[in-house]
Amino acid sequence: MNTERKTRIAYRCAYCGSVISADISPDMLTHSFTLPCTECRKSKLEMTVTSDDKVKLIVPCLMCPHPHPYVVSKDIFFGRDIFMLPCSFTGLDICFIGDEDFVEDEIDRSGAEIKQMTEAEDEKDVEAKKNAAGLVADTSVMREVLFAIGKLDEEKNIRCVCGSHAVKVLLDYDKATIVCKVCGKKKDIPARTRFDANDAIDLEEIAIE
Repeated sequence: MNTERKTRIAYRCAYCGSVISADISPDMLTHSFTLPCTECRKSKLEMTVTSDDKVKLIVPCLMCPHPHPYVVSKDIFFGRDIFMLPCSFTGLDICFIGDEDFVEDEIDRSGAEIKQMTEAEDEKDVEAKKNAAGLVADTSVMREVLFAIGKLDEEKNIRCVCGSHAVKVLLDYDKATIVCKVCGKKKDIPARTRFDANDAIDLEEIAIE
């Protein structure tokens, strides 16, 4: 690995959606490094080097109400043409690391994917409103429910009956569905009212049975 090589890193701001990028060299990671959104200043990507000389990243997520932590080796961080970090719930790539051209290509690809997801959600929301006789789920409730689920997931307090802690979350009009990545079993977490949000925040663990 060429230790003098710089690598491009990019992410989307969780608030305004702007693509933020920078070229990172090994010397820049001698101390903690922060890459804030230059448009709205409301989110930032954080990088530090761990005691075992790996790169720890805290990456804002456009899909979730909280950032996601990752740890990658320096060989991967500086040695790959392209390396993506996905949202652990939706699978959408939220951080792009590598050669500038490869990073730009992947940002374009993920942008098209986000547009497609947004259009699909818009159609789904219209249909849900019709089916629910005009009742609209509160987006702030969904964000709090997702925050509660994310916190439990980070603490390994979501467990499937098969023994796995690996899960993903699917969003519906008025609920979040936790799906075991190993066996496919599911558990619905309501997300329609403030009571649902409070119930989710009070959860100490979730068992998928």
